[in-house]
Amino acid sequence: MDSCIFRPDSSFVAAMQAACVVGVAGVAGPGGAPRDRAAALLADAAQLSQLCSTCFWASLESEEGRVVRGTLSLCSPGSVNVARAFTNPAPVTVPELVALLTASPRTPLAVHGGPQGLEIWGLLDAEPEGVVRLRIAGSGLLLASREQRVLAILNRGNMCIPVAADQELLSQLVARSLGKERFLEQHGNAPARFVRVVTTMIGHGHGGMLLLVPPENDSWRASVSFRFCFDEAGGRLLQDSVRNFEIGLGEAMREYEDLVAGAGHADSATLTDLRQRYDAVDSLRSLSDALFRRVGDLGLIDGAVVMDMDLRLHGFGAKLLFGPEEFTVTTLNAVTGCVREQVPLAGLGGMRHQSAARFVAANPETDAFVVSQDGRLSMFSWSDRTGTLAVIQNLEHFIWENWAG
Repeated sequence: MDSCIFRPDSSFVAAMQAACVVGVAGVAGPGGAPRDRAAALLADAAQLSQLCSTCFWASLESEEGRVVRGTLSLCSPGSVNVARAFTNPAPVTVPELVALLTASPRTPLAVHGGPQGLEIWGLLDAEPEGVVRLRIAGSGLLLASREQRVLAILNRGNMCIPVAADQELLSQLVARSLGKERFLEQHGNAPARFVRVVTTMIGHGHGGMLLLVPPENDSWRASVSFRFCFDEAGGRLLQDSVRNFEIGLGEAMREYEDLVAGAGHADSATLTDLRQRYDAVDSLRSLSDALFRRVGDLGLIDGAVVMDMDLRLHGFGAKLLFGPEEFTVTTLNAVTGCVREQVPLAGLGGMRHQSAARFVAANPETDAFVVSQDGRLSMFSWSDRTGTLAVIQNLEHFIWENWAG
């Protein structure tokens, strides 16, 4: 059996190399020669294909019953500010990857080429800008990215270049497909906020459902039975936290711009005030981040987490009430852009997916994110364009860099 399943001329390898040509600073030196060993690796299709193949075989392994997951960052020591380098670099082999990713599932491994071949030279605590990454996200599932842009995906033996390579493009794709361009204009940053909640649901491994309801009416309430509800103050906590952060950030930015404009008149008291302002903003950011994660944790019990588009949290453990009717839906593969029509409910997955489909079909002003236990993420939404319920699948591939699991 040929252990190198990635050919040097594969689309996966080509996508990684193209990302370097497009904008990674310092890839080439005088005469086009690579500046460092990570750049040399990225320029060498044969070595790059070997790295991808080794990651693939490692993804099929497990350590003490745990699936191997984690990230490799292609960089050299000279471009890194914060890393823990090994005394002796480890070769990039399946056993070494399994051991190191088991020990360090959240901190990327730093990889480059060496005289003896591919090397893991340390643990990367702060990545340099523009680094190319390989992530093992599940059994047989590899993703390549640069910054927040997904470059290529290998899933169940199929290599593809996603049609919507980052979250912004993904939001545009979904809006166009569902005829919801106006929603995207009105709630431009809302999808990213909801993604922070479902990312936590992916990470904790139980799955869950985030039901999004309109803030302007309560017609959906007759179809929801809450196990736990929040009072007015509790429901607004996340909403208020995000608003306070945004206000604080705006004020800090204005103070900074004023300081720059009159830089010659700045004194130590002014600088101290600005520093304190940014410290306060950072605290508000940390609080908001923690609250988003805690909302995602509410999905650890059965039932939906219910939130409106303005980030007001209504409750959790919610049972969705709907009739037994059967109908077909339209599905959109977020990776390939493929649209399938007249898909039966049974083809969507288990009861959680079918419940979301029935509820949103009966309440078309609502939307739902559903996370399965294996980490798959789907969005359920009424499509004004097709006049049917639409299910956008494979969304997990576009948030994997934020995945803490």
